[in-house]
Amino acid sequence: MNLDLEGFRRLVGGFAAELRAVVPPELTAVKLAADKWSLREILGHLVDSTSNNHQRFVRLQDAARLQFPGYQAERWVQIQRPNLLPWEVLVALWESYNALLLHLAAGVPQECLGNVLETPDGPRTLEWLIADYYRHLGDHAEHFRRRLAELQ
Repeated sequence: MNLDLEGFRRLVGGFAAELRAVVPPELTAVKLAADKWSLREILGHLVDSTSNNHQRFVRLQDAARLQFPGYQAERWVQIQRPNLLPWEVLVALWESYNALLLHLAAGVPQECLGNVLETPDGPRTLEWLIADYYRHLGDHAEHFRRRLAELQ
C-alpha cells in the first residue's frame, strides 16, 4: 500500500472549505432526531478521530507494537457537547488538527509503516491506520453532506 498524501490533502482542503461555507452557523447545532447527530456532533466526532489518530501516528513511530483503549463515539459526543461550542471553533480545531496529521503522515519513516496497533478487529499497521483515517474522514464528509442537505 502506498499512502496517497496528495489525495489526503485534497480531501482535507476540500472538506475544510465546505465546513467554512456552512451558513447560518446556527443550522449546525440542529438535531433532526434524538438518534441523528447534528453537523456539530459529526464534526466533533471527526475531531475525536483526529485526536485518537494523532496519538497512534506518533506513538507507532516509537514502538513496533501497541494497544490503545477503545473509543465510544456516542459517549464521547455526549460528554463533549459539541452543540454548545461555536461552529467557528470546531471548524478551526478540526482544520488545524488535520494540518498536523497531514504533516505527521508525510513524515513517517518507511521502516515505521509496518508497526502494529492491536485492535479488537486484529492487528493493523501504521500504514493501514493512516489510509483508514482518511477513508473514515471521507465517509463522514459524505455523512455531513447528507445531513446538511436534510437541513436545508
